[in-house]
Amino acid sequence: MFLAQRSKLSVEISYELPNRIHTAKTYPILSPNGSTIVIYGQENGVKIVWRGGRSFKEPQASSSAPKGKPNGTHDAVVLLDSDDEDAAASLPFEDNPEFEDEEVEIDPLNPYPGVLQVLDLYFGTDVLHLALLPHSHLRAEGASWKTLGPLRSKIVFAAACADNTIRLVTLPLTPPSPLSKARETFQSDFTEPHAGKGKWGETVALLNGHQKPSHGISMTTEISGAKAGSKQEANIVVASHSQEVTGLLLVFSIPLKSLNDSFRPLQTIYLSSPAKSISFNPSLSEARSSHLLVADSTGACRIYDYRLLIRSPSEDAPEDISAEQGSWLLSLYPAFQKDPPVGAHAGFGRKIVIDAKWIGGGGAIIALFQDGEWAIWDIEGVGPGSSSGLLGRQSIKGGSRSAYSISGWIENSSKSALAPTVVAPKTSSSRFVPMTPGTRKTVDLFSSSRSGQAGSGCGEICVLELPPTSSTATPEESVVFWLGETFAVIPSISKYWKANAGKKSGGASSIFNSTIGSRLIKLEGISLQGERCMGIDQSARPSTSGGLPTEITIIGEHRFTILFSGKISSQPLISSRSALVERKDNESGELDVVGIDQALALMDGGSSGGGLFKKKKIQR
Repeated sequence: MFLAQRSKLSVEISYELPNRIHTAKTYPILSPNGSTIVIYGQENGVKIVWRGGRSFKEPQASSSAPKGKPNGTHDAVVLLDSDDEDAAASLPFEDNPEFEDEEVEIDPLNPYPGVLQVLDLYFGTDVLHLALLPHSHLRAEGASWKTLGPLRSKIVFAAACADNTIRLVTLPLTPPSPLSKARETFQSDFTEPHAGKGKWGETVALLNGHQKPSHGISMTTEISGAKAGSKQEANIVVASHSQEVTGLLLVFSIPLKSLNDSFRPLQTIYLSSPAKSISFNPSLSEARSSHLLVADSTGACRIYDYRLLIRSPSEDAPEDISAEQGSWLLSLYPAFQKDPPVGAHAGFGRKIVIDAKWIGGGGAIIALFQDGEWAIWDIEGVGPGSSSGLLGRQSIKGGSRSAYSISGWIENSSKSALAPTVVAPKTSSSRFVPMTPGTRKTVDLFSSSRSGQAGSGCGEICVLELPPTSSTATPEESVVFWLGETFAVIPSISKYWKANAGKKSGGASSIFNSTIGSRLIKLEGISLQGERCMGIDQSARPSTSGGLPTEITIIGEHRFTILFSGKISSQPLISSRSALVERKDNESGELDVVGIDQALALMDGGSSGGGLFKKKKIQR
């Protein structure tokens, strides 16, 4: 049996938002005052939240305030020049927020930073997907990366909207001051703070080309003019895919000097099947940073290079060239399904890819499949003990299937026990006679809840490169999986890979493995108060805090839940119990009245509640 770890002191904090949330991303760079920046895609636009960091200074009273009249003086007539007043009113507002010298001390009983500032950017349409620049590009050093300097002092993100457009937005990293949000012009005209007018120092570029809403986006940077004697210029490259025709992939290139314009796609690629997800390679190598990972609905993961241009339709007729396309470099194929859908032949169809992401600095790919299995394809040989990757073998081992370097399961069970959970029922009989639309919906709902994932196809992989502990330390990556109602995390994929290298594919790691971060941790007891999960994200925690190296954010429809834990136990995973108190290490663990009531409710089949803003968990 695959045994996972559990967190000994896990804390779950839930926040409710007034608008519907579609997606959320944590920005990889802190604001100048030390705040963590979270971007939410919601109804009518984007909400940006600054959490923690140094707080704003209290506004001081102006020294030029009018004073009382001295005795014996008379009222004086002051003449004001109306032209000077109009000129002063027309000057653009300059926001110069001031912050305290030190951060507010965190309460040990509530060890989570509060919200410092919130900014709503109104787009007039729903924001369905968000994409950020790779962290490796934002912190890259060297002469060739100096052109990205303006981007490092701004928030840069791409938003796929429900009106079929993509908006590329830049915004200052510094949170707007309370004085900036209380401007008088906003009181007289409520449209003044809308995105695109520059009132917050933002720029908005419109990317057009889709006839249907985008189903996913990714972005990266490219440096043009790298040849000697030529001026270097930086561009932002945005890729977007939709379900138009048989599948459509668009690639945009936006110069930094034109971030307020509208753009048409640089490349238009028609796919053989719709894509499930796309992701740019985070590598700093010029040869690999243009690689786009495309996971399609047929089960294959393909790599597309938009820089290796192929002229079309004919090399002999340059005047007839209609477009320039990139090249497809490699296709990776998972195994076939062992339990096919009802009505299909045995062994029909490959495993369905839920999501795929780059790991190992862009040298390997990790994929999550619908049956709960995950696997890594080591392309460049970056894994421990790998003499050569898939490309170094000159051929794909197995022919119809690309060999996994390592694989596992996110469920706390064996693959034989997990596979039937995604198989549809083989009979339509029911105790409800007749089977009305209402009873059929109820039966389907309960069948779905019993089968876990139930083949819903909802899931995601979130990969975060952790800050290195020293200049010589090897970069670590934390990987979080979400599939249906299952959540799991590998704190360090490189340590996991090293601890399980050479073992049989799909095997479980030893429960006696004591290497910190080298085992999969199943996240139990997560409640979104009945809402669907819309996505996952994670952000780095201070290395001195112990436990998991990241804070894991689970996004619901109207709320987001943040998980972080203390020391990690080496015991098998056990379902957590929710309570309003937290058991200390030196306590006996006896339940109080509240704990007894909740334990009885759990024994009766009830679900534990949990506070709206904060919930602490204990395990016994």
